[in-house]
Amino acid sequence: MRYIHSMEIRQFAEQVLFGTRWEDKLVALDRYEDHAPGAGIETPNAPGRPPGLGLDEWHHREKLRFRDVRHFHSEKERGLVLHFFANHELLALELMALALLKFPQAPEKFRRGLVQTLKDEQEHVRLYQRRMQAIGVNFGEIPVGDFFWKAIGPMETPMDFVTGLSLTLEQANLDYARHYAQIYRQLDDPETAAILERIYRDEIGHVKHGLTWFRRWQEAGLSEWEAYRRALRFPLGPARAKGIGFNRAGRLKAGLSAGYIDELELFSQSRGRCPAVYWFNANCEGQVALGRPGVTPPQRVAELEADFQALPMLLCARDDVVLLREKPSPVFLRRMQELGFAIPEFVECSADGLAALAERKVNALRPWGWSPDSTKLLAPLVAGLPRGGEGPCWSAAIRSLWAKSWSAARLGEFLAAQEADYLCGADVVGTAGATIDQALAQIERLAEAGFDAVVVKAIYGSAGRGQIHCRGNRVRAEQRGWLENILQQQGQVVVEPWLDKVVDLSLHFDVGAEGAAVAGWTRFLTAGRGQYRGSFVGSLTAGLDEEVKRFLYGDGRDARRLPRLGEQLAEWLAEPLCAAGYQGPVGVDAMVYRDGRKLRLKPIVEINPRTTMGRVALKLQQAVNSARTALWLVLSRGEVAAAGFAGLAECAAALEGTHSAWMMPDGKQLSGGVLFTTDPAQARSFATVLLVGESLAECEGYLREAGLVLK
Repeated sequence: MRYIHSMEIRQFAEQVLFGTRWEDKLVALDRYEDHAPGAGIETPNAPGRPPGLGLDEWHHREKLRFRDVRHFHSEKERGLVLHFFANHELLALELMALALLKFPQAPEKFRRGLVQTLKDEQEHVRLYQRRMQAIGVNFGEIPVGDFFWKAIGPMETPMDFVTGLSLTLEQANLDYARHYAQIYRQLDDPETAAILERIYRDEIGHVKHGLTWFRRWQEAGLSEWEAYRRALRFPLGPARAKGIGFNRAGRLKAGLSAGYIDELELFSQSRGRCPAVYWFNANCEGQVALGRPGVTPPQRVAELEADFQALPMLLCARDDVVLLREKPSPVFLRRMQELGFAIPEFVECSADGLAALAERKVNALRPWGWSPDSTKLLAPLVAGLPRGGEGPCWSAAIRSLWAKSWSAARLGEFLAAQEADYLCGADVVGTAGATIDQALAQIERLAEAGFDAVVVKAIYGSAGRGQIHCRGNRVRAEQRGWLENILQQQGQVVVEPWLDKVVDLSLHFDVGAEGAAVAGWTRFLTAGRGQYRGSFVGSLTAGLDEEVKRFLYGDGRDARRLPRLGEQLAEWLAEPLCAAGYQGPVGVDAMVYRDGRKLRLKPIVEINPRTTMGRVALKLQQAVNSARTALWLVLSRGEVAAAGFAGLAECAAALEGTHSAWMMPDGKQLSGGVLFTTDPAQARSFATVLLVGESLAECEGYLREAGLVLK
C-alpha cells in the first residue's frame, strides 16, 4: 500500500479511477485539498483495472455467477463469494472517484464527504483481499461483473449519484453484509464475519451521507419515498435497494424515515424478468355492451372497481405490476406478505404512471377483461411487448364472444355431439330473439313445454344485471318495456327456462396458440339475484349431500366425470375462441339442477372470455392447506352494518382479531383462521375475505360469531 501525505482531490480521483495497479487503486491519502477541481469529465467506457479484473474479461473467460457459489458447498466457495463482494466495493470506489471528476462544482462538503467514503471503500477492498488470500483465492481469479458501472456510470448530476449508489446499491448492503456475517459465523469463520460486520457499520454511514444530500436536493413537496422513486434512473429500481432479509434497524440508524422504510419493505419490482401488467376493470361488460369507451358504470360496479383495485395481486407473481389509483395500506400488505402472498409492484394508473411503465419491457398485458377501455388504457404499453407477448385481444369478433347468444349456440352444438345422460337436454338451451314477437314466442313455447318460470337475458350483461324473470307466459308491462329497450340497445335477448339450481360451478382454462390448458373447476355461490357471492377454495364438494357428490364425480366407467368434462369443454371451445382471435383466460359457468327427481348438469350457462372471481379462487388454492375447507367471500357494507359494525374495517378487525389466520409449521400454507384479501382499511362498499377451517361448519362459525350469516 502506497501512502501519500497530501494531494488534490482531482489528482487522487484520477489515480483511483484510471490506475491499473493496486498501488493506484488503493493509494492511502492522509490530507487532501480541493483548490483545483478542474472541468467535469465524460464517463469513460470502463475504469482502469489491474490485470485480470477488466470489466470485459467475461467476454473471453468462462463466467461464474454468484448463485453458483453462494451455497458454500466447498471451502473454495467461501473465498469466491468474497471475490464478488470485493469487486462490488472496487466498483463503488471507482464510481465515487468518477463522481468527483464529473461534478467538480458540487458543494465542497459533499466532495469531502465523498472522499472519506471512498477511503472507507478502499479499506474494504484491502480487507477482502487479505481474507481471500488467506482462504486461497486471488482477486482476479474469476471474471467480474460490470452492472454497477453500467447502471451508475452514466449519471448526469450528483443527485443521480447519491440516489443510485448511496440510497440503492449501498443501502442493499445493509441487508447483505449483515446476512452474510451471520452465514460466516455459522461456517465457523469469525474472521470473515468480523470483516462483514465492519463493512456493515461503515455502510450505515455511507447511506447517511447520501441521504443528507438527497434530502437537500430532492424535489420539493414530495415524500422521501416519492422523491426517491422519481429520482431513480433505469435500470435501477427500488428493489435493488434491498438484499437478503430486510434490515429495518440499520435503515433507521442511517436516518431513513419510517414511512420510506415501510414503502421499501413492501415494494416489489422485477430485477430481470419482464413483468405482466394487471388492471381490474370490473366495468368491462358495460364497455363491451357499448362497443366503445365512455360508459358510466352502475354504482355497484363503480364501487367494486374502487374497492377491488388491488385484487389482481392475488393472481400475480412477485415481479408483476398492478395498475391502481391508490396503493393498499402498509399494514394490509405486510400481513399478506407474512402469510406467504407475493407483493407485486404497484403503479399509479395515470398518464405519468403509464408513461414511466412504457419505458420498460413487459411480457403480458392482463386486464380483468379486454374491452374498449382496457385496450385504450394499455395502448402505450404495447410497444414494450416482446414477440409472442400477451397483448390486446379486442375486435368485433372478440366482442361477439361475450354475447350470451354465442354461449347458448356453443351449448347447443356441444350437447348435439354428446351422448352422456347426465347432461341437460336441448330443451334448456337458450334461444336468441331479435324482436319483441320472437322473444314472446319463445316465452310461450317454454310455458307450453311445462317450465314454470323463464329468464330473459340481455346478451351483454353480467350476472344479476340485465335480465328479467317471468312466471309462465306472463310478461308484465314494465318487463315488456325493458325488452323493447334492450332490443333497441343490443339487438338480441336470450330466452331460457329458469331451472331448479342445486350447485353453481365454473370451469377455468387458458386459450393460447397451441390450444387450451385446463386450470380446474371451482364451485361458487350467488346471492338471490344472481350476483357473485363467493367461492369454495379447494374443497369443491364441502357441505353437499352424497347424492350430489356422486353425481359430480360419477363412478365405474364414468369416474372422474367432472375433470373429464372439463377437458372436453376446454378442447371444444378453444377452436372457436382462437378463430375469433382470442387468447387468454376463460371462465365457463355451469350448473347442476334438479329435473324432477333426477340431477342434470348444464355444462355451459355462459362463457366469460376474461378473468373471473373463480379464477382468483382457484389461485388461492395454492395458499391453503389442501386438507382444509376454505371459503372466499365478498362482504358488503350493508351486511356488516346489519351485523352491527360501523364499516368493513371494523368487521375485519373483529374477525381477524378473534380468528387470526395461521400457517402450517413449514410456513407455506394457511391452515386456519380469517384473512381479508382486499384492504379493509380502504373498503367503502365491498371487501373479500378468506375463511379457512377444518370444515364448512367451522368457516360458517367464524361468520356467525360476528353476527354474519352466509346466505
